[in-house]
Amino acid sequence: MFKSILLLFRKHRYRAGRRISQFIARDVRRDIEVISNSRLEEGFITVRTRTTNILYQMSGLVAKSEFDGPREVAIADLWHWTGKSWGGLPDGTSLVGTHHLESDLKAET
Repeated sequence: MFKSILLLFRKHRYRAGRRISQFIARDVRRDIEVISNSRLEEGFITVRTRTTNILYQMSGLVAKSEFDGPREVAIADLWHWTGKSWGGLPDGTSLVGTHHLESDLKAET
């Protein structure tokens, strides 16, 4: 019974053509556009994703990104973040330190 309720909820939430946004870290937002939910019962959907560090974008450190190409993703991995809990980049690095270093070098010349 629980499985059928969960499937019904997922069918409603992950309808084809729907865009969903969710914060996956304190300053990182992931947007998805559902392309297909034909394998929803198996736990997979086809989506286009865009992951954006909101603070970097607002500060002008990164340009506004576009959605990636369509790919099939397990629902369990859809909102998984591999970076630090405070945000930054997926590999755990930060653009802020690089930006300050470049600004300091420009100021010296």
